[in-house]
Amino acid sequence: MQRWGWAGLRLWFLFAIFLIAGCATPTRDPGTFDAKTHWQGRIAIKVLSTPPQAFSADFELDGQGEAGTLALFSPLGTTVAQMQWAPGLAQLRNGGEVRKFESLSALAQQATGTELPVTALFDWLRGTATPAPGWDADLSQLPEGRLQARRSADSAPAVELKILLER
Repeated sequence: MQRWGWAGLRLWFLFAIFLIAGCATPTRDPGTFDAKTHWQGRIAIKVLSTPPQAFSADFELDGQGEAGTLALFSPLGTTVAQMQWAPGLAQLRNGGEVRKFESLSALAQQATGTELPVTALFDWLRGTATPAPGWDADLSQLPEGRLQARRSADSAPAVELKILLER
């Protein structure tokens, strides 16, 4: 049996650190934030079209309906897409590509596959049941960090939106 000595022991120790680090899930620093302008958690959108489309991701949402950012993350913590909007600005960063849109509605359509009531969504997250045409929001579980909304299939495919907020 061969003796490893200090050099071999250090090599195995370094190898073990790399293995452990490779299994770690990157985390985003939540920092300090105003709960009325920053949310993070998990979002799931299901468009009940033919065929149905489903999308889910971790997210960080900052701002308000008029100006803000929405970042979407993979389960490993890498940024999948980032939306940014303000008066006169609506853009989507995806990989190294930046695409500009004429409106927040068009941006949301491209990024999520459906139109979303973004302004009402900010109010819903604050606990205000702001009406949005065609949408029904269930805020009853918001104290537990859950928000659900559904768009009826009157003029477009039905949509289910579910948000689970991190605490």
